[in-house]
Amino acid sequence: MGDIQSREEEISEVQRGAILRAAESIQLIFVTMFLVSAWLCPLSLGQRLRVTGLASVAIVAITMARYSAGWLTPRASSVLRDWLPAALLLVPYWQVGEFFTSTDSAVEQRLAAFDRRCFALLGTEPLCVTVSPVLTTYLQFAYMMVYPLIPLGLVALYLGGLRSRVDDYWIVVLAATYVCFATTIFVRARPPRLSPGYSSYRIPSTSLGALNENILSRAGIQAITFPSAHVASAMAAALILLKLEPRVGLVFLWMALSVAVATIVGGYHYVADVLVAIGIAMLVFGVTSCIR
Repeated sequence: MGDIQSREEEISEVQRGAILRAAESIQLIFVTMFLVSAWLCPLSLGQRLRVTGLASVAIVAITMARYSAGWLTPRASSVLRDWLPAALLLVPYWQVGEFFTSTDSAVEQRLAAFDRRCFALLGTEPLCVTVSPVLTTYLQFAYMMVYPLIPLGLVALYLGGLRSRVDDYWIVVLAATYVCFATTIFVRARPPRLSPGYSSYRIPSTSLGALNENILSRAGIQAITFPSAHVASAMAAALILLKLEPRVGLVFLWMALSVAVATIVGGYHYVADVLVAIGIAMLVFGVTSCIR
């Protein structure tokens, strides 16, 4: 009986490997879209080549993984394809960074003005609020957790016996995240903490804060993603996990909300970035839930 079940699982893996996954299609569509845009927009040759190089890496990686059953076992090939989207997640982000040639002060002013209205409605003035070291450390930790959070969602599906739903997970997470990346091209703004005159919360210096700054300075594009891709990806993961693995989903939802608060308090994003990101994650989740 065990041999029969093992054989059936192997056949299933082979069948899954015979088609291009939806998650792979999403990544191919977006990296190709940014590639074409780079050659149509007034970018320098160097910027165009970097966008092209990044797209080539993603296209080659996805193609090799798609046909990896030729040199790997069907199961190993399938697992590779489960995890590849995590490795390629930020490729479109770095592509978008090449389109960021200058800031738009008018956009920054509108975003800052919206923040002021939101803070006024809440009856608070960031410059008058000192965040405690304990809360600061937690929020900095939450912000940093967004990097492993998405792969951890995949781990949760594996542990919950839901490997067959991995593609559903990636569809929601990738679509929500990449919509944010695509919009960034049209909204050129710096993070609030880097904008002169922005009213920021008074937060103490922490080692985690310094680590976050170091990561952003080395791997970031020195501009916000509008809407916040951090918040959109975290919220998208939480929503799909709430559907597939509710108890785990509640933990992810708490972390997603913590990330949302951390991005605002830490000056990483404007309020509008966060609100629109949550809306996009909910919209993508709603649409995909109706379709699949």
